[in-house]
Amino acid sequence: MGQLELRRPTIKDLDSIVQLDQVCLGGFWSHQGYARELENSHHTLLVVATLDQVWGCGVSWGIADELHLVLLMVHPQYRRQGLAGLLLCRLLQLGHQGGDRQWATLEVRASNEAAQRLYQHFGFELVGRRPHYYDNPPEDALILWRNHLNTPETGQELQQHWQHWRSRVEAQGWSLSDRT
Repeated sequence: MGQLELRRPTIKDLDSIVQLDQVCLGGFWSHQGYARELENSHHTLLVVATLDQVWGCGVSWGIADELHLVLLMVHPQYRRQGLAGLLLCRLLQLGHQGGDRQWATLEVRASNEAAQRLYQHFGFELVGRRPHYYDNPPEDALILWRNHLNTPETGQELQQHWQHWRSRVEAQGWSLSDRT
């Protein structure tokens, strides 16, 4: 498939990220919204990209002792190749490395069973529901939590996940360069 990078984006990537957002989320954030994410030191924005195109993106926010996973998207053409697992794993690892994040949380569409399976693979559990959370189409969100993010055991577990997801991506023919 070619060379793939996992990295923090630059301002030059914003147009590609916004295009990906349009395809995956129907315009969740604008160009200015992603630019603000790049500038905020408490927010982490990661991409998986080839030389000329962003194919996946993840965003997390550090809020007190919580890591909030705000967004995880992969272009439909590149789904089921391990890119979402790779992004999710690295976001969780970065949250773990900070040491003060005790848990991670996120919302996911109630109908998005593939994403729910991915999050369960990483130890997230269902803790609640937000009625009518999403628009286009209207839908409830499930609230998922993962505890003990800052423990040494979690660090070891995430390293095992990293090896798994990296191998999966490389088995698809990608040569992965990690620049996080």
